[in-house]
Amino acid sequence: MRRTERGELPPRNQDRRTRRAGGRAAPARRSSRWRSWGWLPAIVAIGLGVAGFLLLSRPSSGPVPWAKLGTQDVHSLAFGDDASRLLFGHHGGISESRDGGRTWTALAARDDAMGMAPATDGSIVVAGHEVFTASGDGGATWTSIQTDLPSLDIHGFARDPADPARMWAVLATGGLYESLDRGRTFAKVFGNDLVFPVAASAAGTTHLFAVSASGLVVSKDGGRTFAPLSSPKLFPIAALAASPGGETLVGGGPDGLWRSDDGGQSWRDLGFDPGAAAVSVSHDGDVIAVVTRDTAFFRSDDGGATWPGP
Repeated sequence: MRRTERGELPPRNQDRRTRRAGGRAAPARRSSRWRSWGWLPAIVAIGLGVAGFLLLSRPSSGPVPWAKLGTQDVHSLAFGDDASRLLFGHHGGISESRDGGRTWTALAARDDAMGMAPATDGSIVVAGHEVFTASGDGGATWTSIQTDLPSLDIHGFARDPADPARMWAVLATGGLYESLDRGRTFAKVFGNDLVFPVAASAAGTTHLFAVSASGLVVSKDGGRTFAPLSSPKLFPIAALAASPGGETLVGGGPDGLWRSDDGGQSWRDLGFDPGAAAVSVSHDGDVIAVVTRDTAFFRSDDGGATWPGP
């Protein structure tokens, strides 16, 4: 076998590229497979960037307001004869919406609507600071109610859904008063302090819900005695609403919104972050309306599960 000058055996299969390069090994050519994988980090980076942009630009899944009411304060909120009509009470009067809460117009009443109760007969009664007035034509005209209440500083007001002539008033001076003749005469039925009275009627029995110093309570005898109920985990409870039959209750406050579907025996958090200053529930309990402290109006048509925009 032939040997090299240094006595080494020549390589059996010397690479032609080595011979062309004068004995130096030419750099090996990378395969196309490795060239394509070399782009992988760049592709991943671009994909992550696009995904991040889409997440940041996607609308929030949180509650979306339908309107900004722009009043100085928030007092009361109620559905009318159907879920498309709403009445909002504030210190300067009442605003009405006939399209579910998208747009609002002022009614003729310019009094402090701290408490407000429409009825199925088309009448509306408003009570507040030195205010006790009623409309029999859906809010077009208003007449003061001549009453024997010892004070017209009314801080809470409710009407019986089964009997529009029956109503209750909580006075700033203390006490709960009941009327059976559309507010002309009242009798004091309870002496302790209560707030946010709400009436519901089912199976021939009227329940009067309210908030006491110890939490949520209910009366089945027109407000003469009250029994404790389970309370939503709100501090404080700033608003209370009930469906006409009383199965559905909704409590609101700075901490959010809670719902009960068993007359106040148990509650669940609806996860409503903006907080609630006024709430109302539709007749069937499916629609919940909320006004926040900064007068933003929200609406849920699925019982509080979602709060999309209009």
